Amino acid sequence: MRTRTFLAALSTFALVGILASCGGTKPASGPNLSAAQAKYPGYSLADYTAGQALYAANCGRCHPAYAPASHTEEQWAMWVPKMVPKANKKAGTVAIDEAGQEQIVRYLYAASH
Repeated sequence: MRTRTFLAALSTFALVGILASCGGTKPASGPNLSAAQAKYPGYSLADYTAGQALYAANCGRCHPAYAPASHTEEQWAMWVPKMVPKANKKAGTVAIDEAGQEQIVRYLYAASH
């Protein structure tokens, strides 16, 4: 009797696993850049990736990196310039220059729209 219960439970778990794996996930697509391209003509996936890399490498050194949609465009435009000197100080070098700062601001805009 125990064997039958065990096999029934095992079959149930296997069925659940199979069904879960069949529920196909949507393949990851690239970011939707249309809003950023409308605001910043010529904005490209390379620009997005560069801004994302700068943000990921520098903006989580002292605190968790915030989700792009956690702040408005105006808030990011205020906070990023305030935080760049702190990030550079923490890095011990100029990790984010003026162009990099703009890349981060544009990435945050693109990623939140």
